[in-house]
Amino acid sequence: MASVDSFTKENRYASVSLSREELIKRRGDDKPVWQMILEIMSDVPHDDLNRLPTDASEEHDHYIYGTPKRNLSQ
Repeated sequence: MASVDSFTKENRYASVSLSREELIKRRGDDKPVWQMILEIMSDVPHDDLNRLPTDASEEHDHYIYGTPKRNLSQ
């Protein structure tokens, strides 16, 4: 029996090719990712969405790490 190390070294360049149908079957549906995101976000109340900061993309460091705002939009 081959060891894990020898198996890994011998097959490190092996690739697996799955058909689209096989990928769909493994994933469980045929929805595009944007549609899945919209479905998930549909459960979030509009009041909560309205409370999100409008400058989150520009000031992400501030909201994630607490750094001072850079005020890029001025």
